[in-house]
Amino acid sequence: MKKPIVTLKNWYVTSTGDPYTPPEFLSLVLNGDAYGHPRFPDGHTITTTSVVGFPFLATALPLKKSIRDGMIIETLNTFYKLSGVCPKYEKWCDANSYSVRV
Repeated sequence: MKKPIVTLKNWYVTSTGDPYTPPEFLSLVLNGDAYGHPRFPDGHTITTTSVVGFPFLATALPLKKSIRDGMIIETLNTFYKLSGVCPKYEKWCDANSYSVRV
């Protein structure tokens, strides 16, 4: 089955688990408003399955080691094109020296 490509707007990254979960058992998930998802109406807020990779940028820039706006991120079931980071998440990332902008 071919994985669909869904646009994720107002996105942010979280992890699974709780404060007592060992780091090796944590996985990253995306949250945001999905557009073009086969199971949800446009604009529906979702939490994805675990991120399994971010193989390429939607732009021609070289791949960075962090998840950034414009990337296409692969999860277990779907590819997500990140389009517009959540302003609160961007502010947190800036305050903690992470960049989410290409």
